[in-house]
Amino acid sequence: MRLTLREALTLAEPLRQAKVVAGSGGLDNVVGSVNVMEVPDIVNWVHAGELLVTTMYPLHDDRAAVETLIPRLAEKGLAGLAVTMESYLEQLPPVMLEDADRLDFPLIELPPRVSFVDIIQPLTARILDLQAEELRQSERILRRLLDLVLVGGDYASIAEVIAEVAGHPVSIVDRFRRVLGSGGDLGAPWKTALTERDGVGDSYLAPAYAPTYLDEIEGHSVRRACVAVGTEALEHVVCAIEVSAAELGSIIVWGPLSAAIESRAVMAIEHGATVAALKMMERLSISQVEQQFRNEILEGLLSEQASARQNAAQVSERLGSRLVSPFLVVFVGPDVAPDTLLAQKERSEQSSVESSLHLARRYIRVLHEGATFWRKGPHLVAFLPLRRKEIAQDKAELLEPLRRLCARIESENAPHTVSIGVSRVADSLDSFRQAYGDARHSLEIGRALAGGKGSHVAHFDDLGLFRFVPTVESAATLRAFCEDILGPFLEHDRRRSADLVETLRVFLAKNQNHAQTSRALGIHYNTLRYRLAKIREIAGDALSDPQRRLTLEVALHLYPLLAGSDRGTE
Repeated sequence: MRLTLREALTLAEPLRQAKVVAGSGGLDNVVGSVNVMEVPDIVNWVHAGELLVTTMYPLHDDRAAVETLIPRLAEKGLAGLAVTMESYLEQLPPVMLEDADRLDFPLIELPPRVSFVDIIQPLTARILDLQAEELRQSERILRRLLDLVLVGGDYASIAEVIAEVAGHPVSIVDRFRRVLGSGGDLGAPWKTALTERDGVGDSYLAPAYAPTYLDEIEGHSVRRACVAVGTEALEHVVCAIEVSAAELGSIIVWGPLSAAIESRAVMAIEHGATVAALKMMERLSISQVEQQFRNEILEGLLSEQASARQNAAQVSERLGSRLVSPFLVVFVGPDVAPDTLLAQKERSEQSSVESSLHLARRYIRVLHEGATFWRKGPHLVAFLPLRRKEIAQDKAELLEPLRRLCARIESENAPHTVSIGVSRVADSLDSFRQAYGDARHSLEIGRALAGGKGSHVAHFDDLGLFRFVPTVESAATLRAFCEDILGPFLEHDRRRSADLVETLRVFLAKNQNHAQTSRALGIHYNTLRYRLAKIREIAGDALSDPQRRLTLEVALHLYPLLAGSDRGTE
């Protein structure tokens, strides 16, 4: 609740006798305090929201200062200027009246010989009363919201309270744009345009919700925003739900706040954000306990002891996830180097990576009813029970939905993409350990074979010879093999800044076709001939000897994979 200048003019007899001579369009300006002009440089001492009262004595002999006073006060955000006409100023200059009307800055003429105390005292008393009432309202709203949570109220209950106060529909969303609860009715057209339901019934903000932020409500963490869909635009306000500078979600009030209720509505929104944050932290604590149980289930499934696997399956079922056969294991990983994930990164980037994994979990749930998930470091592990029709599908039909899933995540959260590794079909939980290893291997090797490109899906059966390539453990022997075979070429490239290794790789991949190799490398035919001459000088008859040529090809394929495995994965 705030005091407007229009109301202030009714609170004391001198103000009721006053006349608004210009700038009446600003009578709804909020009066936060009253100040008196006692010095010529008053503009340096005033604050936004003040009503300035004066006899004009400090400026009566400075015509230029008088004529520029209104724009300067308006720029400072004052509520208005009240002048008592004494002998110091016979009449208000026309330029002051013009500026006041142009800027909607109220210029008020007080009755002569008025005591400023008769103005300051009632206005200050009213302002203090309103501030006290605002504090009482704030306490009532906060108590109501806390009581809701203490008796088990959900996010929808919090949203209903805010919607009641703000006079507009409200949505509470988490950092992944999932709608946790709503209050009031957004209306069919906007609800259809701005929200969507996934295949398991959860509601999310739709991609069309891409707001433009306008400004912050002064002194608060609430921002005004606008979202356009087609030719229509919806003004609304957004308040972040934060804990220790980490953004957990947002409260969205779907509509502009009117001046009459803005103060009370902002209280409700900010208190709602505080209470929602408490509820989110409570849920996070529960999720961490659940995650610990789930990780124990994963460790049990990976055990070599049948009793541990059986116990893990029983615990999983008690938690609501039945691990039935046959099944696939899927590994989802963000397309960033593992050491990058482990380093200290900007919160926003880490949050975007988490968003990608959340999207992967969300869309896999839609594709595979009954899927179970675990987190393993920076990876998402999914257990996908197969339906009868899926077992009959060929591999391409199984992988295509996962490729579309990766493409969708790329379009919604670029550049933070994910890649996926898929195991072979496992017939029983006794094969879980093998399937888990196959999926992890497929992710790492498949991504390396794709040249580091994101949004890649690899099936274990497609790895061919690279099924046997260690990605982290026991790679030293194979690395030594590669360096023995390719060492002379690598040394030549380092010394001469040449590209013999890449030339040799492409030449063998193109079945030693000179024209295709030069086109693939983008080099002149004579340049290729020069490089091949140098290669033959180093390799001898390796290109014509089938066994030595195979050795070269294996080393050329293995070397980049082994080089990348030094980083490791969790």
